This record gives sequence, C-alpha cells and structure tokens, in this order.
Amino acid sequence: MYRILIADDEKDEREAVKFLLKKYKFELDIVESENGHDALQKAKKQGTDILLTDVRMPFLLGTELASQTRELYPNVQIIFFSGYNDFPYVKKALTLGAVDYILKPINPEELRKVLEKAIQKLNARKQIIMQKQFAAAYLQNHVLSRLLYGAKAEMLCSEYRDIDLAFLEKFKQLLLLQFDNPIFGSIPQDHFEKSIAGVLRGWPHHFLNLNTYQSVLFLQDTETDSSVAAMAQILQKQISADAGEPCYISISSPLTGADSIAAAYAQAEKALDDRFFFRNCYVYPIPDKISTSLESYEDDDALLRSAADAIRFKDSYSLQKSVNMLLTKYQHKRNQSHINVSYILSQLATILYSALPADKEDLQVVIERLYFCQYFEESKALILDVTKRVVATLAADTESTGHTIRMLKQFIQNHYGEELSLSRLAKQFYLSPHYLSDLFISETGCGINKYIKTMRMEKAKEQLLNTNEKIQDICKSVGYTNFSYFCRSFRETFGQTPESYRQSAH
Repeated sequence: MYRILIADDEKDEREAVKFLLKKYKFELDIVESENGHDALQKAKKQGTDILLTDVRMPFLLGTELASQTRELYPNVQIIFFSGYNDFPYVKKALTLGAVDYILKPINPEELRKVLEKAIQKLNARKQIIMQKQFAAAYLQNHVLSRLLYGAKAEMLCSEYRDIDLAFLEKFKQLLLLQFDNPIFGSIPQDHFEKSIAGVLRGWPHHFLNLNTYQSVLFLQDTETDSSVAAMAQILQKQISADAGEPCYISISSPLTGADSIAAAYAQAEKALDDRFFFRNCYVYPIPDKISTSLESYEDDDALLRSAADAIRFKDSYSLQKSVNMLLTKYQHKRNQSHINVSYILSQLATILYSALPADKEDLQVVIERLYFCQYFEESKALILDVTKRVVATLAADTESTGHTIRMLKQFIQNHYGEELSLSRLAKQFYLSPHYLSDLFISETGCGINKYIKTMRMEKAKEQLLNTNEKIQDICKSVGYTNFSYFCRSFRETFGQTPESYRQSAH
C-alpha cells in the first residue's frame, strides 16, 4: 500500500481530499499535516510515496517542502494544489518534476485522474525495480551455479563486463542442503527461504536451489566454525520439519574467494558420503572426536584370513572376534566409498558362507543386498546375521564343548610324556589356541598348562613310589627335558624334592 501525505493549512481542504480518496476507493495510507514544517518532519519519520501539498503554507512553503522531500525520496510523486494560478509557482512545480498542478477549488474528477496517473507511475517504477531485482537475482544465481560447477571467476568477469561481480567476495562459507527425495521440487522455494531467514535472523545469506534434491546456502560474515555448526543444527531441524523428512546439511571449509567455491562445494558433497557410516547424523562433516581411532586395527586381508582360519579350526570365538573387528574398523571410517566397503563385506560374506550348507544363489543374494544397503548399519546387521548362523553350524559340527574337553584330557593322558604345546593341542582338535585355552578354562576352571603340569607331577610321584627308575629317567618320561626345572616344579607341588619324597615314602 502506498502512503500519501496531504499538506494543507485548511482543515476543510484536507477533509475534502480524504473524502474523495474514500469515494474513489484509493487504497492509500493517509497522513496529513497542517503546515510545511510538520509535514517535512512526518515525511522524514514515516516516509511517503505521494506528496499532495498546497503551495502556500505556514513555516515552510509547499515548493520548499516538495524540494526537501524529493531529496529524501527521489521517486516521490508530487502534486501541487493551490488557489493561485501564478506562472512562477507552475514553473517551480515543473522543475521539481511534479505530476500536476491543481487549482482550488479541487475538481473531483481532475483529482481522480491526477492520482491515478501518480499511482501508475509508482506501479511502473515498482515493476522496473522488481524486474531489475529479478534479473539481478537470476544473474547472481547463474554466476554462482557456474562457479559451483567449476567456471573460473576471471572468465565470468570477461563475459559479464557490465555486471559488478564484487558480491562474490562477500561469501565466506557455504552450506549444502540435500534430501534423499526430490523435496525441493515439491515444496515452493519461498517456503524454504522464509524458514532459513527465520533461523538466521539477519545473518546475511543467499539461497540457491540447484535441483530437486540439492540447494546451497551462501553465508556472509561467518564468525567461528562453532557458530556455523550450531546454526546448522537448528536449521537442519527446521528444514526437516518443514519437509517431513530428514534434510542433510554439509558445512564447507571457509571460502577464500570466488574460485574456491567449486572446491568447497565438492568437499561438502564428499562429506555427505559419510552418511553410509553415520546413520542418525544429519550435519556434516562429523567432528574428528566422534570418529573411532583405527590405527591399531589389522589390515583387511589379515582380518579376513583370521576369519577363514577360525572357520577351518571351528573356532567360533575367534570368528566372532575377527568379524566384529572388521565391522568396527569400518563403522566410522573416513575417506571410504560405499562401494569399497561393500566389496570388503562381500568378501567376508563369501568366507562365512564357506561354513554354511547353502547354495551359491543364497550367497549371491546376500552380496547384492550388501551393495544396495543405504546405511552401514544395514550391512552390519546382515553380516552379523550370517555370522550367527555360522556360529550355530560350528557348534553343531563340534557337538558340545564338554565332549571336546573330555577328548583333550584323554589326549593329554596318553601323551603327557611328549611335548604338549598349546599350538599342538589346538591343531590336534582343529581349534585356535586362544579359543581352546578359553574353552578349557571355562569347562575346568584351570588353564591347560596347569592341568598338564599337575598330571605330570602325579605320574612322576607314582613312578617314584612304585619303581626303582632313576629320577633323571622319570623326569624325561613325564615330559621334562630340564632336570633342575623338574625338581623345582616337584618341590613347588609337593613341598619336597623328588629324592626326599622317595626316601620318606620308604
């Protein structure tokens, strides 16, 4: 709505003008004043689009009021009305660019036509401004789009020589807004722009829609990375609420000029690749402190070999450990493509399926699902499900742990006089050393080495009591190659040396 300032020292004249404005249904915000000085103050304070002023007024002539108002608002539409048809006043009015000069008493029809003419000029001016703004905005968006996709600023400056591209240097950082579905094509752009303006609260910015999935928000005057990150978190919640589905936001590194825009956009896009690893995170890049430290993990080939060896030795414990280490390694690993991770996990699936009585088609279905998983958590769940089936199969193959331990004890009973290393025993029963050790402790409450030592000491004691063999020969017969160590072990077990024990027994 345009504002009209009616300046006349005669109240009846002002009332007559207001009556005619209402009669002809002009939708104008009406301000009135009874003298030139008061009118100028109101113009300064409230602004005005149309000045309808008498020529002669107290304190400040209408021509001077018009002149000073024109300085304040160059596009103001000025209309004089007066009871004096003096050429000097008419000439002054023309120099001020007045729309018209109306004589009193005011002719209603003449006033209507003059006001319509003034409003037409205002509308035309407004249309020109809107067209210029639209053209400027379109050009800005066009230039920014080309910079995002790799055009150089120097080339654009040569192409658009008549356009000032200094606005590009005002941008300090960009935010990439992205949906998994074509949301930017289904919701009006101005809806997003209003939400963004509400969150930024005066923070200078420029919104650019790239396609139905992506938009870019250019920021000016960024203060700190933390303030941008905090704002991005709030903006993500607001945009997601507006769209009815999650919006992902990626914060670029600071811009260092127009030619850095393409690299910043590419970096922001790449950061969103981590969505595969961080299912419930929506603002990227993820701070380093959230990412798991992975330097201590073995390489992929070693972990895959460990899984294969665990299956060969029917070692469920080691298998689950290898699988979990590989999954943890890639849970939050940076700079890895979805395809590469899916390839590693498909190799693991192939190893796991070697222990299952399933056909190749079942394995192929699992591999295809791995490649189509949208998030790492889905891939992880799929691998863990297969691992669970493999563990169950291995348990069935080895019957029960109790049976395994009974067989192990029997083997030790029959071979206690030989070298009985943990690796030899594990190989004998197709288990990993670590798993066999844990299994034995779980079933018996003591370690394998302690069990072997106890059995050897008991066998040595029997021979000392029941035979006349030399102690050195008994030492060798129960599996010891170092006589001093045998004697020390015997004393630790029974509180006497082998010689003293034999003498006291007889």
